[in-house]
Amino acid sequence: MKQVDCLSRYPIMLVTHDEITSRIVNCQQSDEYISSIKQLLENNQINDFVLKNNVLYKIVNDSVFLVVPEALQNEIIRKVHTNGHFALAKTEQVLEQEFYIPNARTKIENVIANCVECILYNKKHGKGEGFLNPIPKDNVPLNIYHIDFVGPLPSTNKRYQHIFTVVDAFTKFTWFYPVKSPSAQEAIDKLKLQQTIFGNPSRIITDRGSSFTANEFETYCSEEGIQHLKITTGIPRGNGQIERMHRILIPVLSKLSHDDPTKWFKHVSTVQRIINSSTSRSTKYTPFELMMGTRMKNKEDIKVNEVLHEEYLNHLMHERDEMRNDAKKNILKVQEENRRNYDKKRKKSTPVQGWRLRCDSANTVWDWPQAATKILRTLRSD
Repeated sequence: MKQVDCLSRYPIMLVTHDEITSRIVNCQQSDEYISSIKQLLENNQINDFVLKNNVLYKIVNDSVFLVVPEALQNEIIRKVHTNGHFALAKTEQVLEQEFYIPNARTKIENVIANCVECILYNKKHGKGEGFLNPIPKDNVPLNIYHIDFVGPLPSTNKRYQHIFTVVDAFTKFTWFYPVKSPSAQEAIDKLKLQQTIFGNPSRIITDRGSSFTANEFETYCSEEGIQHLKITTGIPRGNGQIERMHRILIPVLSKLSHDDPTKWFKHVSTVQRIINSSTSRSTKYTPFELMMGTRMKNKEDIKVNEVLHEEYLNHLMHERDEMRNDAKKNILKVQEENRRNYDKKRKKSTPVQGWRLRCDSANTVWDWPQAATKILRTLRSD
């Protein structure tokens, strides 16, 4: 019997569309809304649209976006969404990098609500106990790493079955490394690879899996001067950045590799690029912008004006520092918002010595209620 893995639980269908841009140009000619905009432009009554070779573009903050005719709007949204089956905010952000659709959010919601793959594979999450205690964040990148393994996945020709994930706590920049096993040595090897380019972080946050509690991993952290923080067993939200990233990664890989699940590794770099070039809800910037100080150049991007780009580079250092400070404020704001929303549905639960407590059945250490002898710490989360 074939081993059950992460991707085999996601049998789906995928629809693709080609030559979208040329079809938009052709359909613009018969769209009533676009025709009326063109008429207003000819009469100089509006200035937030522009015609280029008789093709209508929307001007937003000195950037131009191709106006999608009504007949193709749902198709364009569906194509963008199925490229990774991301949620509303990320789908909207990717769409707005290239296209303009009036009232796009409502239309995106409708497309996602009727996406068969998302209905089948998006998990529903229940409520838990305990207040949220956000982990303090620095305002510089590459200082704190969240790391973990995910798998097993279908074995590839090179016997890759897992992915080692590294998330930078501040910028949210993410690295995915296909590996053969979730071992301490694999984790060390990939961290050494990170070290050759970025140096060492000050802290690493992990769960208490055998890969990260092994003596060789602890020795590596000690020798490199890295503080190793381990989250409480059974509380995955303590390493929430990794958990959320994996909840995105596995369904996306399963949908993109449905024809041959053993080829999932071919899509890893693409998913990594899309995630790192998409705006983070916490920072309001893309991870790439915060890490490198400039916007990622993708093949889908509109051509960057060379003169403006040169001027931007002259002010890069100053703007990058301001951007990072702004990002830290955004992170703190979202953390406080998450804490308030989380705590509204919780009550204070502080165990004291002498109370009789019992572990959750899914993570049982002792089956019968026992008296608490020592209170170690409160729950924390990022």
